[in-house]
Amino acid sequence: MKRLSIALLMSLVGGCANVSVPQLPLMAPAHDPSLSLFDGRYPGPAAGLAEVSPETTSSLFLQHRALGVAPNSVIDGYLNEILAKLQKTLPGTPLASRVYVTPSIEFNAASFKDGGIYVPYRVLEALESEDELAALIAHEYAHVLLQHHQTNWMNSASSLLYSAGKIYIGQRGQKNVSDNELLRMLAINDLSLGASQIGLIPALSRDQEAEADRLGTDLMIRAGYSYVGAHKLLGRLRTWDEQNTARQEALRKDYFQLFSSSDKSMLAGLIDGQVDKLEDQATKLVRQWGRHHDSGDTRIEGLREYIRQHYADADRPMLRVAAYEKVIRSAQARQFFSGLDQAHASSQALMQQNRKAALASARQAERSAAASSPFARHVLINALTVNGQQKDALGRLVTQVTAERALYSDNLLLINVLRNAEPQKALEIAQRSYDNYGEPAELLPDLIALNKQLNRSILVIKFYGICAGKALAATDNALLESCNKAKG
Repeated sequence: MKRLSIALLMSLVGGCANVSVPQLPLMAPAHDPSLSLFDGRYPGPAAGLAEVSPETTSSLFLQHRALGVAPNSVIDGYLNEILAKLQKTLPGTPLASRVYVTPSIEFNAASFKDGGIYVPYRVLEALESEDELAALIAHEYAHVLLQHHQTNWMNSASSLLYSAGKIYIGQRGQKNVSDNELLRMLAINDLSLGASQIGLIPALSRDQEAEADRLGTDLMIRAGYSYVGAHKLLGRLRTWDEQNTARQEALRKDYFQLFSSSDKSMLAGLIDGQVDKLEDQATKLVRQWGRHHDSGDTRIEGLREYIRQHYADADRPMLRVAAYEKVIRSAQARQFFSGLDQAHASSQALMQQNRKAALASARQAERSAAASSPFARHVLINALTVNGQQKDALGRLVTQVTAERALYSDNLLLINVLRNAEPQKALEIAQRSYDNYGEPAELLPDLIALNKQLNRSILVIKFYGICAGKALAATDNALLESCNKAKG
């Protein structure tokens, strides 16, 4: 073998033509450029099968750490019918998925590893055809099919923005909190929900977004939709990015307006220094989001080239405007969207410390088709509380949390309400919340304190160990200090 190697080497150096050297195979491209992304990944005929999941539990609870979802049977049915049409183009049984509407006013749809796809209601209002909506759902479902969330799935939960609402949660049990301080604490809590909603969006790379654009287009064309819908959707990105940036800037300013520099109250003192931290993290998050998203113009040109290459002869059917308007522009849908608008108006009035306006808007949301949204119920509980109707607010809070579809922040509120009078119930809610909502670190001090209160020393040691580990890993001195205080 050694002699053969030497002979080959000498032949190559001497330039002898009679020796044939075997050619090493070149690294094959990840995808054959002559094939569409769909053909390269999903060969075979369409199976005509759909797999719309009844519920995507993990991401649903994660979404409830922010604004939750806004259920509406007609709209939900329509969105998931579109998803089913897209799934039927795939060979074999497709990955399970489900589309939800969220009460977010951001223009940022998202999908997660378990197949959950979350579309803000403001996005639905902004579109004009079923083809655009199909392009949006196809893009997000493409992320699921391509398993783009493998590296950042639950990381998105841990990357939620630092919330001044933590301070609100830690202080609302104080007996010396004034009505004005309570009002501002509730306003801070609502602001933190909006910030957390931004933090939930998974950070995907530009390459992943481009892949999802291509596969999403494959899916919608195969399902009989017009690729013009994808062009129109991408054309809205620039406007949406500008609106999102303005909204995020408004959130930042709202924190500052709630606490003037001359404010010497207990709560203002606790907030001091944390607003800067919030602003810093918000800036980083916006920068990260912008880094992963090309402009609409860039993505449109890339998509046009892809369509020219693979779908030059494809039919371009008329946009399905009538089908879209029948559902999304219906009177029932308008009332639903209006109810969500009123819920946000209540939250905004709370930030402006206008108690009566907050309650009036929350009552309108309660009477609307959006009444079943956990966010609408949340703002009503807050509005009742600051208007002196604490008994009614508490009754609604208990009902909401018991049904296990409350916002995460409402679970935290009830834990603090019950911690002294009914520590066993408070512990049950704290443990359930910790298990369901992705083991959030800010619940650890509660679990330590409540187990200590009930003389469960082994569990105190267990949760303190978890807390110390998380605090050290994240260099979170505030968390470690809170756990030390809870342990005593």
